[in-house]
Amino acid sequence: MKEPFGSMSNGTMTRVLEEVSNNNIKAVTLSGLGEPLYHPKALWFIKELKERGARVLLNTNGIFLSKHLNEIIDLGVDALILSIEGLEPETYKLFRIGADLDIAIQCIRGTYSKKRELKSNLPLVGVQFTLTRVNANQIGKLSELIRNGVGVIIISNIIPISHYYEELACFNDEDCAKLYSEQLEILGRKLVDVWNVFVSRSYTTPQQTFHCPFVENDALFIRWDGKVAPCLHYSHDWVFYMNGTRRSIKSVIFGDVKEESIVDIWRKINYVMFRFKAKFGYKPSCFDCHLRNWCSYTFSNEADCYGNTPTCAHCPLARGLSSCPLISLVPISKIALQPIKS
Repeated sequence: MKEPFGSMSNGTMTRVLEEVSNNNIKAVTLSGLGEPLYHPKALWFIKELKERGARVLLNTNGIFLSKHLNEIIDLGVDALILSIEGLEPETYKLFRIGADLDIAIQCIRGTYSKKRELKSNLPLVGVQFTLTRVNANQIGKLSELIRNGVGVIIISNIIPISHYYEELACFNDEDCAKLYSEQLEILGRKLVDVWNVFVSRSYTTPQQTFHCPFVENDALFIRWDGKVAPCLHYSHDWVFYMNGTRRSIKSVIFGDVKEESIVDIWRKINYVMFRFKAKFGYKPSCFDCHLRNWCSYTFSNEADCYGNTPTCAHCPLARGLSSCPLISLVPISKIALQPIKS
């Protein structure tokens, strides 16, 4: 990334809260390319969102979770998705420097105990597992988390940000892809009789079906500086590598919540057309095109050979190669159906 880093200001947070109140926003997911609980006013923000009737989904790497767990539960967070990239301490520490797997598991157990004490279905607890060649052999062990109250399992491929990380990707290795398939079967057999667990998994090959959780859920992304993007993937300028091809992503911005209302931004003709094309338009299949390593269109998201500007044709989240944070919205709608286990 070549952009400056930053944290959302008090003024921008207040504007977001005003927009939530004014427009009857149904849900707010606290997630991005940073850690939500690192923000000094994260808990205040959650409290204000809940008072305005919004469902709150918190995606966290867990490093600060033990410090704030009781408060998060008391505030009524609807879903807590914890990133766990390994179910063995050594593997976990490779991905989370300074973090402790035992503490993460304790947080999951603590949440379950508190829910039973309060006789509450909230928060729905999930884990997001980032699949690599290093941890593919641990997929089957995810079933062990179910007895600790985990109701959502999301398995997502790594999106490589350099050639080094591309070497870690499971989708680049036939042996890893085979191991992943075997581990999924093990996981499936263990969960076959567990009806109230939602499992979402990424594929090791790009899917022909195009599915964008942001478009499907009428969602948008608000950056720390108030700029409004259509999704997480296009919220910043950055670079990723896949199948040996370097792709430069240029942020797609439709407005600024500090200066405009969300409704006005949502109704802009260029944003309406973007959503329409993303949902119904024809898109080339860049990931499995035989010209992908030479075609200049595929090197960025600015345009594609079908005339889409900008293009979503090589979005790894929409093509099933990685999981979008909004995937956890799916089981949220079924919370009321889940029984409290004694």
